[in-house]
Amino acid sequence: MLQSDQVALAGKTAVLFTKDGGQHNNLHDMQCMWYELASDESYFRHGDFGRALEKFIAVEKHYADITEDQFDFHSYCLRKMAPRAYVGKLKFKDWLHSHAYFHKVAAGAISFNRDCGN
Repeated sequence: MLQSDQVALAGKTAVLFTKDGGQHNNLHDMQCMWYELASDESYFRHGDFGRALEKFIAVEKHYADITEDQFDFHSYCLRKMAPRAYVGKLKFKDWLHSHAYFHKVAAGAISFNRDCGN
């Protein structure tokens, strides 16, 4: 639905699979990046740059939240003496910003900036 630019119908369908089954904010709270990116690209194709930018920023905020949450994990691993989990976290940190969704957000933000002339 999102690939055929039916954003409203896709939103109604997607919220059926959330916990409350009717709140669009649940998709954001669950960090449903695939939905936000696909709806963002659809808004961008339609020229609705305000909503497109809103979705770009939402996905970027998810990555910022993930990064911020990792700071709490440093002290947790050291306190609980969990070196294996700590090493896994460090490897995850190296991988986080090379994920395909992050690349899509970065490329979309660049094209948004280029096409809107800001």
